[in-house]
Amino acid sequence: MKFAKMQGNGNDFIIIDNRENIYDYEKIRETAVKACRRRLSLGADGLMTIGKPFIPGSHFSMRFFNRDGSESAMSGNGARCIARYAFEKEIAPRKMRFDTIGGSLDAFVEGSEVTLDMGRVDTSSVLLDETFSYMGETFPVNHMELGHGTAAAPHTVVFLEKSDWRPLETLAPLARALQKDSTRFPDGTNVNFLKVLGHGALEVYTYERGVDDFTLSCGSGSIASAVAAWLNGWCDSPVEVYNPGGTNTILLEEAASSLLDVKLQGLTAFIAEGELLPDGL
Repeated sequence: MKFAKMQGNGNDFIIIDNRENIYDYEKIRETAVKACRRRLSLGADGLMTIGKPFIPGSHFSMRFFNRDGSESAMSGNGARCIARYAFEKEIAPRKMRFDTIGGSLDAFVEGSEVTLDMGRVDTSSVLLDETFSYMGETFPVNHMELGHGTAAAPHTVVFLEKSDWRPLETLAPLARALQKDSTRFPDGTNVNFLKVLGHGALEVYTYERGVDDFTLSCGSGSIASAVAAWLNGWCDSPVEVYNPGGTNTILLEEAASSLLDVKLQGLTAFIAEGELLPDGL
């Protein structure tokens, strides 16, 4: 099985060109589980396939599988990586449109930097001023769905004061407790821990659903954090979101009273190309 491996700010992905429909859904799902294992195979945060477009006029389609085999509508950093892959492989022009199970996205590739138009966020649906109690502490949280319908990605943003920042190993149990709150989050949630560094700068650590761990970066988590900070009046656009793996720039523009146009911008890198051998599966 031929593959490419890419990363966007440390969020790493395996990419498989499946435009000829060589591999069926179950084969891809099984491959994601096995190939994404660290040290035992290629290792990655997720696996993406590039396929024929779903909609006439688009250049290709993208499907995204978490390393536990579950499928998500998309990944912000993954979408940036697959856009650059498509441009470098002459599948799509520099300015492109591609389809996901959650809808179509526009992207622009300039060198290693990719800007992704994420569409609009309905801010009226964002749950502000929520709280979550854990181990005798109460944390302020916001919650939102990025995307539409069943393809929407749930994101919870936990605000931490600079003085309240703590090691990630102590935040992980809090993230898991939030994910298991089936009353509020029946399908689980991605958990983003946010610290405001300045009026245009945030520090964010994301515990990803489907990965069950902190990742070095999460594009949609960066967007959720920037939107939450913007709604609370803590930042203006553009917003620099610092993740352990690098920086995502979030561009926010008010389109209407409760609608925000959102763009995600950041660097991508090719790591390797080759063939995944049977022993790796």
